[in-house]
Amino acid sequence: MNPFFSIWVRPSETIHYVLDHKTLSFSSTVLILATLAIAPLSFIQLIFIKEIPLIGILLIAFLGLLMLTAAGWFLNSALYTWIGKWLGGTGTYKKMLAVVPLGSLPTIYILPFSWLLMIVLIILRYSESDVAATIFGILIVLTPFLSLGLMGLSVYGTVIMSKAIGIVHGFSAWKGFGTIAILMGFVFVLTFAVSIFFFFFIFALASF
Repeated sequence: MNPFFSIWVRPSETIHYVLDHKTLSFSSTVLILATLAIAPLSFIQLIFIKEIPLIGILLIAFLGLLMLTAAGWFLNSALYTWIGKWLGGTGTYKKMLAVVPLGSLPTIYILPFSWLLMIVLIILRYSESDVAATIFGILIVLTPFLSLGLMGLSVYGTVIMSKAIGIVHGFSAWKGFGTIAILMGFVFVLTFAVSIFFFFFIFALASF
């Protein structure tokens, strides 16, 4: 079974296969590929700022995102394990580490598009290539459809994650989705609270 293809038609079987036959090196490879696919889309607004060296932009996009992805992998796996156990699950941190990256598998399929866009933008940064400009124009026209595609991949990634969390913890995919929802709710409340704190803190400083 090839998880890169079977995840589309047999997600549950793919998750079981990864747990039974793959090591954490496979999971880390999935995350690296997903990072390579997403990174070029993260620096589009910076690419034409000539004051920032291209090497700096690429380091921020690739190395920075890779570090954040790795941190998120370990942290989210721990939180999904803890929240799932709170909901009655029996999963382990090691198994959760193995399956969390599977939610990023669909994202890897945008890699050809994102790298084509990156190459075109780099060419346009240094020259006025007609071919690059034409390709860029086509990509801009296709952007709404590509955005819908990314949204669809994100939704399917959530479905995969719900199934994966459910399988690891030994409960339903709906409980797996509930685990994700609880974590997202906690992050939202925490972000809101921190934002309110900084707002009043800055307001208090300004009043002096």
